[in-house]
Amino acid sequence: MNNYEFRSITIDDLPVMAELLIGRQNLETKEYPFLNNSCLNVNYVMGTLEKLIVNIKVIGIGAFVNDELVGYIMGEIIISNRVGRYAAVPYEGIAIKTDQSSELIRYLYAKVSVLWLEQGCFNHSIYVPIANQVYYEGFLQLSFSIEQVHAVMNIEEYIPFENVADVDIRLANKMDSEVLGKMSSIITKFQNTAPIFIPVLPEVLAKIKEGFKRLVDDDDDVIALLIAEEADKELGFQLYEMITSNLMTPDDGIELSVAGTYYSQMRRGIGKKLMNEGCKIIKEKGYSYIKADWRITNLASSTFWPKCGFRPVVYRMERYIDRNYAWANSNNPSIKQL
Repeated sequence: MNNYEFRSITIDDLPVMAELLIGRQNLETKEYPFLNNSCLNVNYVMGTLEKLIVNIKVIGIGAFVNDELVGYIMGEIIISNRVGRYAAVPYEGIAIKTDQSSELIRYLYAKVSVLWLEQGCFNHSIYVPIANQVYYEGFLQLSFSIEQVHAVMNIEEYIPFENVADVDIRLANKMDSEVLGKMSSIITKFQNTAPIFIPVLPEVLAKIKEGFKRLVDDDDDVIALLIAEEADKELGFQLYEMITSNLMTPDDGIELSVAGTYYSQMRRGIGKKLMNEGCKIIKEKGYSYIKADWRITNLASSTFWPKCGFRPVVYRMERYIDRNYAWANSNNPSIKQL
């Protein structure tokens, strides 16, 4: 260790934290120029970090050399019905000085993870920038694995698919509430299969179904909701929505927030035709970028979306610590007696 001193970060560390984060992002923009957006400025970064520290009450650690902050990591404690308590590090939640190595990331995590475990968080989730491989390498060497891929496509670079399905693509209307409700389970049922294995909870399915049925009434956020059909029977859909600009999204962008094709209709080119029509509409509306995200274990998504031109920008990486550690540790008096 490089004579690091580790201590909790406070509001007084904000100016240097902002400097470190902007330095990190400047390196990201060399690989992804669209991240040089309107949010990459001191005021926005300071405001975002202050909100995390003051309002969300994150638990974080900073590394100091000669009383100078050279790196930090902070995570929010979240309670989830599916995974229980876990620590979540947002995209802005980690940054190190550009002259530091991935080893500092490992040491920062070693310190902060103890605090997260004290809060009962054995699941750790981190949004990792990937242009500068130091972050990815650091967490990879900490036994983190990729769970979710966040990617961006430049519409100007989109090459329309050929040999697409001979089906109709239309915009959804107010009469499609029940149709969308029926298609709401496409993704959750698919992600319940191998090798994804995400549990399908009845109460979650019901909530998703109601949300889909209300999409036809959401005039503020929905940019385009496309339905693929044949002989008046729905086959698949794509939903494009507004996004709020932040450090990991480009200006002039929208989100392909959800898309799906019935399993029985896959490999016909329905998704390709939806993508062709979607990009055409989004381009006509004056947008330049589309963002999307998918589970890396979803074989259909992780092969199809890159073919469309989506480039990974951020990985959400996860680590699950054995919960037996809560009692099976060397500090437990009963263990010491053995």
